[in-house]
Amino acid sequence: MEKEKVFQQLFSMSFTPMLVMNMDGDIQILNEACCHLFKTTEERLLSCNVFEEPNRFFIEKHEVEPLRKQEEEVVLLKKKVDQQFPMHIHIQRTEGDIPLLVVQWKEFSSSIEKQEEVIRKMKQYKQFVQQSQDAFIVTREGRIQYLNPAGVKLLGGEKKEEYIGRPWLHFIHPEHLEIVKERMVQLMNGMSVRPRVDVKLLTKKGVVIIESSATKIKFEGQDAIQYIIRDVTDRKKYDEMASKSEKLTMVSKLAAGVAHEIRNPMTAIKGFIQLLKASKQYNEEYNDIMLEELNRVESIIQEFLTLAKPKIENSYHPKSLNQIIRHVTLLLDTHANYKNCRIINEISDEITIFCEENALKQVFINLIQNALESMSKGTVKVTVEKRNEYGMVIIEDEGCGIDEQSLARLGEPFYSTKQTGTGLGLMISYRIIEQHQGHISFASKVGVGTKVEIALPYIKEPVNIS
Repeated sequence: MEKEKVFQQLFSMSFTPMLVMNMDGDIQILNEACCHLFKTTEERLLSCNVFEEPNRFFIEKHEVEPLRKQEEEVVLLKKKVDQQFPMHIHIQRTEGDIPLLVVQWKEFSSSIEKQEEVIRKMKQYKQFVQQSQDAFIVTREGRIQYLNPAGVKLLGGEKKEEYIGRPWLHFIHPEHLEIVKERMVQLMNGMSVRPRVDVKLLTKKGVVIIESSATKIKFEGQDAIQYIIRDVTDRKKYDEMASKSEKLTMVSKLAAGVAHEIRNPMTAIKGFIQLLKASKQYNEEYNDIMLEELNRVESIIQEFLTLAKPKIENSYHPKSLNQIIRHVTLLLDTHANYKNCRIINEISDEITIFCEENALKQVFINLIQNALESMSKGTVKVTVEKRNEYGMVIIEDEGCGIDEQSLARLGEPFYSTKQTGTGLGLMISYRIIEQHQGHISFASKVGVGTKVEIALPYIKEPVNIS
């Protein structure tokens, strides 16, 4: 009796609509929540037969037949036309001499709505992939499992069946085979890779150059790699032509600059040699000046060699941007103290980037040295922070500042705001940051100081730093 009393209390107090009916559908008892659900009184509902009003109660007689055969429960999912969400109906058989059915109605809104949203988005994505001008190719264990019409077209075929099951590496040019293999291994091991790489592809139409991004996905329940590929052959040809044209223009500027930069020290050296020849005596002062001028010529040549150095793809590794900045500022602290200046770091988030570490150090050393040389005393503030998709390095000084006209010319060869500068250091810095898919910007005010912002794309997923 005590158990029955507890059950009745729980039954009546429950916020879940519930009723008890016999095997023929006649309602025996119900709770208040049930009245709210069907928007009527307890008296009227007690006079109803569930099976005779399937449009109200959402239950058909044949749906409870399994319960006549000693099944313990039945779960139904129903939705009326005028209902926003489906109903989750749970029917359970009770034990006893006279079998009864306990019915509960629950709104199934959140999970169903999410399911429908996922299905809708999946359909949209599939439609997008099918219609995309970019090639989508999915590989599993190194073999092609799926490719969209653009992928078939890229490989020079007519039907996707020509390529399903074939090894993906068979289409990679030998020149880039090791790079692609390494990326596949890294992705399948959960490691981060560079967002995009340019690779040569072997197709029925010949060799094409592609820009490819790759991500690890689940395909048909198993780990796979999805490639999004764009044919950039024509763009590369155009870029190459534009680059050659730009180089020709640059050569003329550099030639004039070289002549000017080297002529001055060489003229001085020639003059001192003539003086020594005429006097036929060793002069320590002349010797020191000539060595100084020769060192200047050597530094100019070294900067040209750095500028001409080719980009090395394989030297890019995940590195801590914060650690790079700490190393650089530690290296320059002594120089700063010598100039009555100080360098302070403001580093917030840990930021990891794909980079050639020594090249980036060269950039930061050059920029911080420039900041120090613009001041007789004061502070250089170096901030590292995240901003949108980029890791930002912000270098601010309290130096003399740069006027607008000079600011616009920064990065040109042989243009420098320093009396002894060649401008090549900043030009090299621009080139290195561009290779890292980043950018540099300057802001300055005469008499106040200069701010340099370097933006570098960072890695969002956790990664082992080499």
